[in-house]
Amino acid sequence: MADGFARTRFSARLRTHALGHRLLVRDTTGSTNDDAWEALGALGDGATVIALAQARGRGRAGRAWEQAPGKGLALSVALHLGCEPGQAGLVPLAAGLAVARAARALGVPRAALKWPNDVLVGGRKLAGVLCELKRAPGGGDAVVIGVGLNVSQSRDDFPAPLRDRATSLSLEGAPVPLEDAAAETLSQLEPLWDELEEGDRAAVLAAWTAACPHWGGRLRVRASAGEVEGVALRLAPDGGLVLRDDSGREVTVVAGDVDARDGRAAS
Repeated sequence: MADGFARTRFSARLRTHALGHRLLVRDTTGSTNDDAWEALGALGDGATVIALAQARGRGRAGRAWEQAPGKGLALSVALHLGCEPGQAGLVPLAAGLAVARAARALGVPRAALKWPNDVLVGGRKLAGVLCELKRAPGGGDAVVIGVGLNVSQSRDDFPAPLRDRATSLSLEGAPVPLEDAAAETLSQLEPLWDELEEGDRAAVLAAWTAACPHWGGRLRVRASAGEVEGVALRLAPDGGLVLRDDSGREVTVVAGDVDARDGRAAS
C-alpha cells in the first residue's frame, strides 16, 4: 500500500458497483497498464492499479507520458470485453469522455475532448487515455484502460517543452487530491462501460460528440497512411472521425493525431 494515497478518502468518494473495489496502489512502478494486465489474472474483472509515479508511462503512438511524482494520476483498469467486437473501438472514446466528465465534476467546466481520446482545457492537454486490447489469461478478450490525468502540477512541474501545452486540475482552479480524481474518474467510467456492454453505442457517441468542439471546424489528421484534411462532420459508428475534404468527399479516419486548422466553434 502506498503511504501517499488515502484509501479511506478514495472509497468515500467512489460511486461504483465494481470499478475500484479491486485496487492496487503503488508508490512507483514501470507502467500501470502492464501492472493491470497482471492484476487481471489475480484480482479478476475490474482490477485497478494506481501509481504515484511510473517510470515507463505510455501514451498513444509509442509516446512517453510525463508525470510529476505524486502530482499526476496514473490509473489503469482491466476489464473483460463482453461486448460485440464492433464496440471495442468505442472504448477509448468512452474512457476519454469519462475523464472529461470527471474533470468537470471536480471543478473544471471547460474540459473538452479532442479526437480520439485527449482531454483539453483551452487548448492545453489535461489528460490522455491509452487502451490496449489483448487475450485474457483465462481466454476471451480483455482491455486495459490507462488514464494519465494531470492533477496538482504547477507550470514548472512540466518539462520545459510542455509548459505551454499542458495544464492540470490545480492550474485550472480545481485543487483536488489524487484520491478524489481517481474516484471520480472511475465513477464516471463505469456507467459508460455498462452502456457499451449493453450495446448502447449511440448514447456513447452522442455524449462524446456533445463534449467535443471539432464539428464544423477544419482539421488536419496525421494518420499512418498520410495526412487527411477537411471539415469535421461527425463520428462514424465505430468511433472514427468523418471529414469532408476539399473535393466534397467524406473520409473516415480511424486513428491519428488531430490539428485544428481554424478557430471555428462547433455548430
